[in-house]
Amino acid sequence: MELKGTIISLKPISLLEANESYLSWLHDPQVMQGIATSGYTLDNLKQYVSARVNNPAVAFFAIWSNPTQEHIGNIKLEIQDEKARVADLGLLIGNKNFWGKGVGKEACKLAIRYGFEQMHLRKIYLAVYENNPGAKKLYEKLGFKLEGTLRKHVQVENHFYDKHLMGLFKNEFIS
Repeated sequence: MELKGTIISLKPISLLEANESYLSWLHDPQVMQGIATSGYTLDNLKQYVSARVNNPAVAFFAIWSNPTQEHIGNIKLEIQDEKARVADLGLLIGNKNFWGKGVGKEACKLAIRYGFEQMHLRKIYLAVYENNPGAKKLYEKLGFKLEGTLRKHVQVENHFYDKHLMGLFKNEFIS
């Protein structure tokens, strides 16, 4: 299965993508500024990917550039409450050469549409940190609404930042 967009495609991630290139993104402070997890090794990265690939409650996609056929990031929807049909959205554009080119927006649109249409989700939510205002703006453009803020909740290097919780229902999605 492939979700094809204009500039990128989403393909189910495999252990082949859990490689040194992916690992290098997780060790890049610029890439990780809006992400809480850190300290990955190749072994525990493979364990992380394997656990999600084998979980039917997770739709985990590698983001591929259509023109260059490079793996440039990942996006996932992970059901957090099966009964309520609620999933958490996570996005990582690891290859910085593709930042600011609409990749995140197109990846989110494809994944969100998949979540509502194929996974029959009722709601998609996410967390975005105060130090990543571009991501927050992107999510607002897609229709996400601020549902709450955990003040000075996450530490990135020596600074504490707010963690914004945002949610989206199908009728709010701006595709």
